[in-house]
Amino acid sequence: MRSIVRHLLARWSLALFAVLTACHELPEVEEGLDEPSATALVSAQTLTCSTLQVLRGSIGSGQGVQALSTQTLSGTEDRWAEYVEFAPNSSVTCSYGLPQGVSASSVQEAEVGINYRGPLRSEMRWLFEAWDYDAGSWVVVGDNTFARSWAWTSASLQLPSPVSRFVRGGPFKLRYRTESSADASLLDLLVVRVQLAGTDAGSPTTDAGTPDAGATDAGTNPTPVPWTGVSSFTYQLTEYANGRLDQIAGSKFDLAVIELSRDGSSDYFRSDEIAAVKATGKQVLSYFEIGAIEEYRPEWDQVPDDLKLGAVDGWPDEQYVKYWDERWWPIVQGRIDRALAAGFDGCYLDMVVTYEEIPANSAGTNRDDLARKMVALISRISQYAKSKNPSFRVMPQNSPELVDYAGYLQAIDGLAMEDMYWSDDVACSQDWCEENRRNASRVRAAGKLVLSVDYAVQAAHVADAYTRSRAAGFVPYVTVRALDRVTVNAGWDPQ
Repeated sequence: MRSIVRHLLARWSLALFAVLTACHELPEVEEGLDEPSATALVSAQTLTCSTLQVLRGSIGSGQGVQALSTQTLSGTEDRWAEYVEFAPNSSVTCSYGLPQGVSASSVQEAEVGINYRGPLRSEMRWLFEAWDYDAGSWVVVGDNTFARSWAWTSASLQLPSPVSRFVRGGPFKLRYRTESSADASLLDLLVVRVQLAGTDAGSPTTDAGTPDAGATDAGTNPTPVPWTGVSSFTYQLTEYANGRLDQIAGSKFDLAVIELSRDGSSDYFRSDEIAAVKATGKQVLSYFEIGAIEEYRPEWDQVPDDLKLGAVDGWPDEQYVKYWDERWWPIVQGRIDRALAAGFDGCYLDMVVTYEEIPANSAGTNRDDLARKMVALISRISQYAKSKNPSFRVMPQNSPELVDYAGYLQAIDGLAMEDMYWSDDVACSQDWCEENRRNASRVRAAGKLVLSVDYAVQAAHVADAYTRSRAAGFVPYVTVRALDRVTVNAGWDPQ
């Protein structure tokens, strides 16, 4: 939470806030039969196109099927080799074989992952269809309703049940086509994600569907835990009504992120209080920092002065710490122990961004080494917590670029991201915003649950955040930055 505030203050002035608000254009959302899925397949396997066949029209010269396997483009980026351009009045098919040994009957759910750039649906309709072996015909899965005009827009389109009919007689087959000659369109991603019966997320995949380089023997590395039934969440860190969790327990959200303590200090939530929230069917994550410490925390006096690296910008009562120093581990371990003892379902780790905000030579090395040290800490947290409770989940907040480091995907069960689309009703449209969304999509493509937290109160901005987040396969929540209330956005959050 605090890290993104600092990021924004460093990049934006108050004058720029006003300009961005005035200039931002909301994506056009049109009426249509096929809306992007709001529920992510969080333990899915990703299938990539093996054969691209042009039935009508043409694709760009020198472009090929490999460009459809991974999402690398955002905004208005235009790198010819990283996408496929489809000419007007084109029709193509892609085939997606199931992994060896996987039967059609084991496929419980499936979705089509897309990154599209092209015209709006009102200008030209591009269709996504799947071949139904039982009916012997193509079934419309969706179209470009979700897309912004000539800006890369990601979406997840759910295949209708029963999904086995789309793979019972052979590989998944998708058809992408238009009957219009108005314009071309571009795809940077066209994959199929499948949820299998009894899926074990213990072998995470990268966005290309290959094993994570950091995954090793399960005896030495933690095993990620699949999520079920999470399509909404709430996030509150202060001002619990009467110091209790009754309001959260009484809400309809599937997941709640709360502080370890009701006062932010030493008044920790008891196991019976957490059990009462979980009894309503919710999962509950405990929030704490792993890269900084505030003066009001009870562990403050336990942290040696030489472990503190100076005040966090904008937060004078908070200090960065040498998170790689062995003397810091007992503080983190103590917080994990408290979360485990209280019965939390997992932990929600803030201040991961310390690795990129402190001086690059803080460890006597460089930024890359600081990133590896942060991944090592997250891995250690995961190993320790899962050794006590194998179903305990680990979810870091922000810094999605750590997906590039070996061991990171193996250590985490999900990712939370702030300011994905809106920051205090100001559009997140800087280059780093696009980079964050792109990297978060890679984590999502690896089968992880991705939560997006946006800060906005204006109805149009709230609607935009939910629409775009769900189209990307994330689980959204929009609230105020103080995180001092349960926000229920009418029409978007469960009532």
